[in-house]
Amino acid sequence: MKVLQKIKENYILFLILLFGAILRFYHIDFQSIWLDEIHTMNEANPRTPSSELYNLITNSEQMPPFYFYSLYFIFKIAGYTTFVARMYSAIIGIVSIFSIYLLGKEMINKKAGLVAALLLSVNPFHLYYSQDARPYVFLFLFTTLAFYFLIKFLKLPSKKNALYYGIATAMMINSHFFGLFVLFSQYLLLLFFLILSKKEHKKPFLTNSFISGVITLILFVPSIQIFIKVSEIKEFWIPAPTLDVYTLIFKEFFGNSELVLTLVGLLFFVYFIKLSKEKDTSFEYKSIIENKTIFAFVILIPWIIIVLLIPLIRSYLSIPMIISRYFITVLPALIIILSIAINQFKNKIIQIGIIGFFIVFSLIDIIIVKKYYTSINKAQFRESTQFIINNNSKKEPVVSSLGWYMPYFLKNEKAYYEIIDKTLDAYIAEMEQDSTKIKPFWFTDGFGREYVPSETSLKFINENFYIDNNYDGFQAWSKHFILLKDISSTIDISKFKKLKPYNGDAFMFNVETFEIANNILNTSGWAYFENQEDSKTTLELLFIKDGKATKLLKQKVNRPDVTSYFNNKFNVDNSGFKSTYDISKFGQGKYQLAIYLLDKSTNKEGLVLTEKFIKN
Repeated sequence: MKVLQKIKENYILFLILLFGAILRFYHIDFQSIWLDEIHTMNEANPRTPSSELYNLITNSEQMPPFYFYSLYFIFKIAGYTTFVARMYSAIIGIVSIFSIYLLGKEMINKKAGLVAALLLSVNPFHLYYSQDARPYVFLFLFTTLAFYFLIKFLKLPSKKNALYYGIATAMMINSHFFGLFVLFSQYLLLLFFLILSKKEHKKPFLTNSFISGVITLILFVPSIQIFIKVSEIKEFWIPAPTLDVYTLIFKEFFGNSELVLTLVGLLFFVYFIKLSKEKDTSFEYKSIIENKTIFAFVILIPWIIIVLLIPLIRSYLSIPMIISRYFITVLPALIIILSIAINQFKNKIIQIGIIGFFIVFSLIDIIIVKKYYTSINKAQFRESTQFIINNNSKKEPVVSSLGWYMPYFLKNEKAYYEIIDKTLDAYIAEMEQDSTKIKPFWFTDGFGREYVPSETSLKFINENFYIDNNYDGFQAWSKHFILLKDISSTIDISKFKKLKPYNGDAFMFNVETFEIANNILNTSGWAYFENQEDSKTTLELLFIKDGKATKLLKQKVNRPDVTSYFNNKFNVDNSGFKSTYDISKFGQGKYQLAIYLLDKSTNKEGLVLTEKFIKN
């Protein structure tokens, strides 16, 4: 009954949390996990002995171990899946919506807290990391709670509040080391209020502040070894910051939506107009605490400036460290400023209108413009490796320059393949040195690593291998290399008897490119059977002369544009093809390009003679 009563008394907050939960749980496992999330899955693997877990995290991460330990035990209870990992983040994301309500309520009033929670519920940056199996939403939560308990401590510097504050800050810096910049800003605030406090209050204030610091330090001990290791890094993958780096991060916080950013800019203007109208306040502890507008300013501005300034200076003087997700610690402050600005409007209709515009603009941008829930924006390692599993019946080895990441997909209870952690060029070089290693294999890669073998490797591949099957997804791809000597160069088309332009089952097709230069033919296009998916359709390119067909070596090409252009109800992304072929291998005569499709699952088979010819 007490729970129902609480919900009844706080039904608006409950509805906001429910709304935020729907946005965070919906399609939570739609995207494949990307590289950093694979790190999470590998490092929190419940099969890892607990005695080895700390060393694994220390050697693989530049982050504190808390998140990975917590997920490790959750996996043991709920199952080792990406769904569980992302659900964990989503739940923390919902709790963080509640935390910003608490912060807004404590800093200003309940209305400001509700507005902040509602704005955060539709924030695309927070939404994304609430569905990401990484510790950034943890960092957001505990940064928010650290400021919530800091404010409670400043209002009443008791040992109890010092204890809560110390635990919250410890959790913050154990979520991510960027929390240390936030902690520095908070300690400057503590110093500021210590200086302002009356003489008789200084000692208990300092004592309790010291107690909170000791608690934070003790709870940070498990992360110190990793922190020392991180502090010794001299080179990192993060690029040097550009002059507009923070402008770009600010835009990313609000989804790069022009409408939302315009509204955000106007609200920031309103906030500073409000500050400009504030009357002079005496420079005293009690006066600042009691003036909510000034108190919020004193908390928020150092929070933002210090967290932005220190990494910027270090990026220029030492090592680049500016990447948007690390600055999720600033987002709560920005959301609070927006909620304060909205609360400056005294007319409820105007307030509701502004909030309504903000929510509608954000949802339109997330769902319709960005198509967040339906478009692929994470590397498709899940699909790329599943393609290998579906087609690697001979258990051939899988080679990848991302070999460390692949065991999660390819060495588990459902699949087990030999994984060779090498680049394609390195693997080919081994074959060149030892001919006994020239065997069929799979190669999978992605996340910026394209199929661009060196000239020497490509020559060796063309002389020895044929890519008979491949998958090309978003930032992930797989190719099957089989021995050229094992391929039949002809195909029997006698079943079609007297050849006509269209033979057997009809299909859609288009030859988009057909170019010849220096005896090298480059051709590309697409073909598919209508009213069915093409995942099990085999496509062959043929050159026909005197009723006999010679196969061209070709590759499949992912063509989602074909599916979308024709508004197909069935997925035909697999319909693309391309071929680069040396036509000097043909004898004299005139050859006609043909496309052959076969789908054994639907018993469809067709052959089309195109209007493309070559003549030797």
